[in-house]
Parts: sequence; structure tokens; C-alpha cells
Amino acid sequence: MKSYNSIGSGSGSAAGMEVDAVVSARQQPAQKPNFPPLKPNKILDGQIQFRKIPVPERRLTPLKKDWLKIYAAIYEEMKIDICMKVKARIVMLKTLSDTPDISNLQKTSCTCLLLIHA
Repeated sequence: MKSYNSIGSGSGSAAGMEVDAVVSARQQPAQKPNFPPLKPNKILDGQIQFRKIPVPERRLTPLKKDWLKIYAAIYEEMKIDICMKVKARIVMLKTLSDTPDISNLQKTSCTCLLLIHA
């Protein structure tokens, strides 16, 4: 059988070198990784998100009347594609590849619900 030396026995220089190597490695600060920021469409693996908002029959005419104002504001500010299916009475929202924030779809759908059902 092998006999193991206790910590205190043996050559102290070898044990001292190991401790010194560990201490010197701890003294150097770890480098932070530098990752480029993810684009919003890459967060969801490039998936396009859709929302469908039903429009009541009584709100269809006011929506048609103000459609250009609503469309321009949502498309320009939020970078969300929006279309109105008149026959199905639905407003569809879709994220684009250059949508700056993934929460813009939720914000836009809430805004559309307020405009439509007001």
C-alpha cells in the first residue's frame, strides 16, 4: 500500500508553489465577455408575431374614416405592419424585421383595442 504524506510533511516548496499559483490566478480580474446586442427579431429566433383584433360592426365606419391617421402613426412610430380586413372585420398586426422593441406589438394591440372599442 502507498502511504500518503500529511500536508505538513514533505517538501514545502512544492506545496508553496501550488498555493502561489492559485493565489496569483485569483488576483487577476476575469475578463467580461463582449457580446454584440441582439436584434429584436433574433430574440424570438426570427419568428414573426401576429395579432388579430376583431372590430365590432358599429365601429367599422369610424375606423375606416380615421384609418390613414391610425395606420401612419402605428407604422411610422412602432414599426409594426398593420392591415384591415373589411370583409372579416379584423385588424391584423405583424412585427417586422426592423421592429425596434418586441413589446411594441403588445402596446399597439392595446392601443388598437382602445381605439376600436371606445
